[in-house]
This record gives sequence, C-alpha cells and structure tokens, in this order.
Amino acid sequence: MHPSPHTRPAASATARGRLAAWATLACAAAAACTLAAAEPVALQTPSGTLRLQAPAGYTALTDEELQTKFGRHGRRPLAAWGNARRSSTVAVTWSRMAQKPLTPDALPAFMSAMETTLPRLTPGLVMRDASLVTLGGRAWVRMDSTAPAADTDVRNLMYLTDLNGHMVGVNYNATVADFPAQEPGFGSSAGTLRVQE
Repeated sequence: MHPSPHTRPAASATARGRLAAWATLACAAAAACTLAAAEPVALQTPSGTLRLQAPAGYTALTDEELQTKFGRHGRRPLAAWGNARRSSTVAVTWSRMAQKPLTPDALPAFMSAMETTLPRLTPGLVMRDASLVTLGGRAWVRMDSTAPAADTDVRNLMYLTDLNGHMVGVNYNATVADFPAQEPGFGSSAGTLRVQE
C-alpha cells in the first residue's frame, strides 16, 4: 500500500518546519554566543579597572576550581577562565606595590628584575623571552616562559603593567602539548587588554 499523495507533502512540511525551527534556534544561539564573546569583562581592582576578553570557548572558573588550581600556592587570582578541559587558563592578578610604586617609566627595570627573580622562585622555569609591548596605547611587560608542573610542563605568557602605582597581571597558560592550539586565542585576548585608573 502506498501512502496517500497528500501525506507526503504534509510530512515534508512538518519536517521542513522542524528543521527551520532548529535552524532558527541554532542561529539565535550562535548570535548570543558571538555577542557574549564580543563583550569584554571589566574587573575592578583596588587601583583601577582591567578590561579583557577571554579566548573563545573559555568559561569562568568556579570557586572550587580556583581553590584547587591556585589555592595551594596561597595566591588566588582576582578571576580566571579556562577551556573546557581546564588544561589552559587565563588568570588576572593584582599586586600592591606600596614600597616602590610601579610607573610606566619603571617598567623596563621591573622587567629586568622579573627576568632574574622568576627563575629563582620557580625551580625549572625557563625564560623564553621578555619584552615591552604596547596594548591599547599602554606599555606592558610580556614574559614567555616554560615551567614544570605536577605531571607536565606548562607554557606561560604573562602580561604585566602599572595601574595607579600598583601591578596588574594577566597570565595565559597551557600545557606545552596544548599551547600551539591555544596561542592564537591567547594573542587575540591579549589584544583586548585595557586598564583605566
């Protein structure tokens, strides 16, 4: 027995309707994600505001994740985001510079001091590069290093600048294995860094 000729068009219309509904939902979801990704986050620090956009697909770490990843070192970041597997993160830190305020003119000397201090503080850390870069019209220290972690080596890109006499930092890190895939997103995110005193 063959279906009635009127059944096929009705079924096709229903299927087309469902497909159109799913397509509309998918487009709306994609648009929402695009809009959300385009909105930078504004983080208040004690000395001013840092604005940045995390790499695409990164989500904020929960309090439990922050404690697990950073708590054992006694220095939790102001905020952090990670990829789905949490093998790559972006963390924002702020440091009070009460003894010697950090200024734009002091950044080159600060960078030199960090180049010698970081390897002493972190056994096995290898400094790959340190340079001054300009982001959003402001000078930042950019430090690229590799350091051993519990079960793998980690590549770190650290951006540091002055914020009303104090230091704000953004650390992009990934396992050495994940770094090549994460580096473009890190670069795009770093390009969005802005501070306001």
